[in-house]
Amino acid sequence: MSILTEKPWLAQEMGAWPDNECRYRRQLTGLRFLLAVIGSMFLLFMVAMIMRTQLGDWQPLTEQPWQPLFDTGPLWRNTACLLASSVLVQVAYFSVRPAPVLAQGLMVFGAASALLFLYGQWELWELFSARQFGVQSSVSASFFYLLTGLHGLHLLVGLLFWPRSFVALWRGKSQLARERLALMLTYWHFLALIWLALFALLTSTPQTYRALAALCGVSVP
Repeated sequence: MSILTEKPWLAQEMGAWPDNECRYRRQLTGLRFLLAVIGSMFLLFMVAMIMRTQLGDWQPLTEQPWQPLFDTGPLWRNTACLLASSVLVQVAYFSVRPAPVLAQGLMVFGAASALLFLYGQWELWELFSARQFGVQSSVSASFFYLLTGLHGLHLLVGLLFWPRSFVALWRGKSQLARERLALMLTYWHFLALIWLALFALLTSTPQTYRALAALCGVSVP
């Protein structure tokens, strides 16, 4: 009879959640707030870039063979590495309980793919420098360094948290590992979406910039 008269929702309202679940909920709430801040920052920078493209001193990076983004092949390769990293971590999350050793291996390959992405981005910076497109060479180059640098920094910070999940897996703490991987997945997939938006913006044509500027309410002479 005591079970029938229990009111579990009252216990939840009074904060009587299990410690693990309560901890995960707090961390997830904090992560969502962080992602909202990061997303707003990138959105503001992207809108600023779109507006800046409509001024007369804007020089595209994709229109002529001598420009560094005329060949988008390196960007596509880097994108493939980042998406592969997200897929590997997702599969690792599903493999935690049935195959923890497999999950560990997938995490290692996922981190390696992310590092390949960062290395590819560094090579792009080297390409820009070799073609005399430094940070102060043009407004378009400055935005490229700013946006890709910020994205790479957030990715690098995310990699610093990977060992925590790996150690939890290695110690056999499957529930803790799943919680940490779930948080990592949210952050990692978010950065992948941010990169896809940056990729599309950085390789857009002047016509696309004009259309985007019109959507933002910027008058085009």
